[in-house]
Amino acid sequence: MEGLKTLVRNIAFILLLATFLELLLPGEKMKGFVKMIMGLFVIAAILAPLTNLLELDYQNEVPAWVKFATSDMPVMTGDESLEDMGKSAVREQFRNILISQIKQLVLTVDGIKETVVEVELDDQVDGFSDYPQILSVNILFSRKTGVVPALDPIIVGGNKINEPATENDKAQIIRKQVSSFMQIPEDIIFVHEQ
Repeated sequence: MEGLKTLVRNIAFILLLATFLELLLPGEKMKGFVKMIMGLFVIAAILAPLTNLLELDYQNEVPAWVKFATSDMPVMTGDESLEDMGKSAVREQFRNILISQIKQLVLTVDGIKETVVEVELDDQVDGFSDYPQILSVNILFSRKTGVVPALDPIIVGGNKINEPATENDKAQIIRKQVSSFMQIPEDIIFVHEQ
């Protein structure tokens, strides 16, 4: 009996709403649309109690508005190996993007023929969308043929025997350019010439 009361109340409300909307509309052309839409509401109001009576599994909800529990989405939760696989895929994609961008930066320097870039990233990432920390960038470059590299000065009889060799000018230019464009500290960028 309660279902019948609800049905009559819903239909009465829909009909009153339809009548009110028809009074507000200025032209006859729009009244046909209002009648059609209100007819659809009446059909939905009649079908909802019938599905309850026949015990059919009918959902009277818009699928986009239905909220899912986390148990309905096993891919996003639960299994830690899937989460680790997702993080490693994001880390690898980030590494590939960095390598590609650094290669292009190095190739813009005059006189550089080829370059090989290796990027080492931190394996520990806190969140799924966090970027991994860059531990080191190794750049190996070769000059175009016909370009003679500058020689380091040779000091005869000097005291500089045990000092480490300094980088050549191209390596310094590459290091500064990669550091400034990619916002990577210079002390973790290692540049070597072939």
